[in-house]
Amino acid sequence: MHLNSVIVTVEDKTLLELEKVEYLIIHHSQRNNDWPAFVRFRHLYLRGWKDIGYHWLIGNTRPFTVNGKVYPGRLEQFQGAHALGYNDNSLGVCLIGDFDKIVPSNKQLHALFRLLLLKMSQYNIPVENVLGHRELFGVVKTCPGENIDMRIIREYLLKAKELT
Repeated sequence: MHLNSVIVTVEDKTLLELEKVEYLIIHHSQRNNDWPAFVRFRHLYLRGWKDIGYHWLIGNTRPFTVNGKVYPGRLEQFQGAHALGYNDNSLGVCLIGDFDKIVPSNKQLHALFRLLLLKMSQYNIPVENVLGHRELFGVVKTCPGENIDMRIIREYLLKAKELT
């Protein structure tokens, strides 16, 4: 069995409902050879969380994922565990890779933009509320990595929204 096929989201009644989505938060996994099932394993069994912290993960060019494929994470109706102070009003997407060391693939970025535009439209989220994890108050990490410029991400999203 392919490991990515075992990523299953827990439908646990103890997970908190997500009431209003106001932000989209972008992360990176900090490991180039990560895969969704292993991220989920780390969150559930090593961190003791009730489910994977992210709502989606986007595969890279490494052997364990499909480049640019959007993998499901925590069900969208539940609060994530990805951004302290923002979990109750945000959705989290994780690009697989260490973007302090490498750059995301074009397919990853294309999938990220498609997903962000879809969710911005669905939840009426303004471009300025699409944030990198490092942009949140109190965060000292580089997440989603030094090679991801959030200003460029937001500029692209703004231009794409103007075209629709």
